[in-house]
Amino acid sequence: MSSKLLKTSLAILPLTISLNIAAKGNDPLTQQQWHLKNKGQAAFSAAGGVKGSDLNVRTAHKKGIKGQGVKVTVIDTGVEIAHKDLAANITSGSRNLVDGTNDPVDDNGHGTAVAGIIAAVGYNNEGVRGIAPSAKINGFNFLSEQSLTSYLASHGESEGTKDSNVFNQSYGGGDIFPRAYDLENDLELAIIESSMKRVSMNNDSGRGAAFVKSAGNGYNWFRYGDFAILPGNYFSASDDGEIRNDGMPMENSNAEISDSNFWNIVVSAFNASDKLSSYSSVGSNVFMTATGGEFGEDTPAMVTIDLMGCDAGFNTTNEEATNNLHGGTDIDPTCDYTSVMNGTSSAAPSMSGAIAMVMSANKKITARDAKHILAKTASKVDKKNAGVELPFTDADGNEATYQAIDGWKKNGAGYNYHMFYGLGKPDVSKAVSMAKRKGKKQYKKLPKLKTTPWMNRNTHLEIPDANTTGATSMYNANVHNKFVIEGVQVKVDIDHARMSDLSIELISPAGTRSVLMTPKSGAFLGQNAIAVPITSMRDQLMLSTNFYGEKARGNWRLKVVDVGGEGDGEWLLFDLATGEQTPMSPDNNSEPGALTNWSIRFFGHQGK
Repeated sequence: MSSKLLKTSLAILPLTISLNIAAKGNDPLTQQQWHLKNKGQAAFSAAGGVKGSDLNVRTAHKKGIKGQGVKVTVIDTGVEIAHKDLAANITSGSRNLVDGTNDPVDDNGHGTAVAGIIAAVGYNNEGVRGIAPSAKINGFNFLSEQSLTSYLASHGESEGTKDSNVFNQSYGGGDIFPRAYDLENDLELAIIESSMKRVSMNNDSGRGAAFVKSAGNGYNWFRYGDFAILPGNYFSASDDGEIRNDGMPMENSNAEISDSNFWNIVVSAFNASDKLSSYSSVGSNVFMTATGGEFGEDTPAMVTIDLMGCDAGFNTTNEEATNNLHGGTDIDPTCDYTSVMNGTSSAAPSMSGAIAMVMSANKKITARDAKHILAKTASKVDKKNAGVELPFTDADGNEATYQAIDGWKKNGAGYNYHMFYGLGKPDVSKAVSMAKRKGKKQYKKLPKLKTTPWMNRNTHLEIPDANTTGATSMYNANVHNKFVIEGVQVKVDIDHARMSDLSIELISPAGTRSVLMTPKSGAFLGQNAIAVPITSMRDQLMLSTNFYGEKARGNWRLKVVDVGGEGDGEWLLFDLATGEQTPMSPDNNSEPGALTNWSIRFFGHQGK
């Protein structure tokens, strides 16, 4: 999903730096594609990033691995399959879900830009280069026809997708009304999950497929229809020397049920300065982070393909240019490229391209193996990030703090993890090297994936108001002592008058702490949020990747903490059409909340 700032908060400033980019060798704009190799280039914005903050792709390309033999399906606004820098990589199977033809017309440019990040044709003396520049692409304009039938057709249940290895989903949307994970009564959810499991495991004659999904763009504000929910100090924070929302994300990616689905590889975004992109949603469900950039004005966005011509897409002559590539320039006179693509919409195809590269390096490995290899070879982003210590007013009216987001930690299996970045960023060349190993050091494929049954715990525990003691429940997971975790899902039932006060933690037998849901989230505001009281969660599904590689057997603890007291909980309802601001202050709970039930299950394999 591409990120857009609220109109009232974005000041468009003229760019005074002009860039003279010489066309060096093949693909002239590649020199500004910082995500391939970051040398600190400005990528047509006003200032550059940090050397080395990239995906480390070039070495793999030089060794001949370019995504050949891998097929990626782009599920988006469509794809301009005739684009001069994409057409050679287009393969069969595209569909226009509106008119039934084989041309997934893109009237927006978003899907075309996504396809370019993954697999713009490389080394053809044209424009840009994809991460996997020889991978095959097909596309669907699903965002124009969002029926269940269209979903299934574009996500693996059509002839044109039976051999797809990666499905890129640069879309999503939050909901302030929690959706229960109840497959018996939610037929649509059950059909989607069953289909995703089958496609993930069986596509392409058993090689499988990876569903890659954007984490969201809601760190600063949470969108609900025609409105945005903002922290109360959204507009005043900089003037008052404050931090918006005390540094907490307005949208935790785990709040969207499709993002807590194990079959989705959820990706957050980092920028050219090796930091979390300012807009990126985060959560324990984030598997890895990938390049998304910023807005292409002050600092780099992503340089990729655009709809051809100066009257369509992001790069046009119809409006004032916001960076040095746009508006028809000497290096791109026909406006066929853009340098303002951003959002976790860019991070997802960056990850999709990385998976395609690893699968291309070894035809015997599965999509699940490629995911595993990328995790094993991942590197840290923003290494000194300390997380967020949240100030709040406790039940006695005293100032208190709670470590709502940890800095980088190492789990019991030795994997580094962070709520912002998952297991880290792809190191494509290192991952490709691991996939290509031969002899005694060759990569050994993962054992068969297993899923445990749901294990349930009835609790009826009181959650004290504004007190870090919280409510803690323990469950002894009696699974095989060699069961190795690839993902953990939890369902919770909670009654509480102000859901946004709550932090939900899961602690493994190895002592690894994963914050499944952060407080101060606009997704769970509680009573008075848009005049609809939300005072309970029922079968609220959450996913954590933070326990990757750990053993599942042993005592698991779920802890729910209320870190909001009187005086906390100020919000704004912002009308995106009119700019009207309406203050909201959901009442603090007068009675303690209750954790009434929770369940846990594990995805993984039998270890040694």
